[in-house]
Amino acid sequence: MSNAASVQHHSKTACITLDLESDWFVDKPGRTYLTVENLDTYIELIQSVDVPVSVFVVGRLLEERPDVVERLNAALDAEFHLHSYAHDPEMSNGFRSDLREGIAAFESFFGRRPRGYRAPLGKISAQQITTLDSEGFAFDSSIFPSYRPGAYNNLDAPTTPYRPANTDELVEFPVGVIPYLRVPTAQSYLKLGGRSYLRLLDLLAPPEPLVFVSHLHDFFETPANEYRSQPMKAIQQRNIDESATLFEEFIERLRAMGYEFRTIETLYSERVTESTGELDAERVAKS
Repeated sequence: MSNAASVQHHSKTACITLDLESDWFVDKPGRTYLTVENLDTYIELIQSVDVPVSVFVVGRLLEERPDVVERLNAALDAEFHLHSYAHDPEMSNGFRSDLREGIAAFESFFGRRPRGYRAPLGKISAQQITTLDSEGFAFDSSIFPSYRPGAYNNLDAPTTPYRPANTDELVEFPVGVIPYLRVPTAQSYLKLGGRSYLRLLDLLAPPEPLVFVSHLHDFFETPANEYRSQPMKAIQQRNIDESATLFEEFIERLRAMGYEFRTIETLYSERVTESTGELDAERVAKS
């Protein structure tokens, strides 16, 4: 068993996050960033529900499509963190190498180092989390406390914020999961489940804080999906025309449950920076 420090509990908070990346890992001329053609519609959606967004952006996108980040930054209450450099879940060039390329791209664009990180597909090891800590990241939001074949098995992971073992400063803000079922709070699952997913929220209290994951391709169908195999292609197409409406209803439900919407950076500031001593004193076990 290893140990992880827990984070002090406060009132209900939800963080809407966007992973800004290529479409389905497609790296072909004219097919890599097709969903950004729907950026204005996405911006209108977020403005209509009036929530801040924490954007985890791929370093290569910062280099190739800086206009996308500039438009989001200008139009929304948004903050930006790193989502790797190459968006390669296998980290073919090595995790630290990819991380440092991502930091360089981020710093070149924003003029500062990233404070938060999310791994592609949520695939991250304990050693890689330790590397994030040593590289000066304040927080990570990669861990899905759930199970996805071929990607992760985190059924033993905490479902609330914690300080991972073998880290000095970094805090993990895990992606939210529906209690007992461990179904992630993510637009892809909301779209797949439709209103049955929303009814689950009425039956089983959502986590607190709730970190919600989304991608542009969760809202918009593009020809990039043709490069995917079944059944993933069919899963992407399910309820795609209702995705925005389902998201609006999801936000309404959370508000009715008493959730307030904040960025992850604000959540970190409220729950970690002001209570560092309590973090160091309170320990919880984790496998």
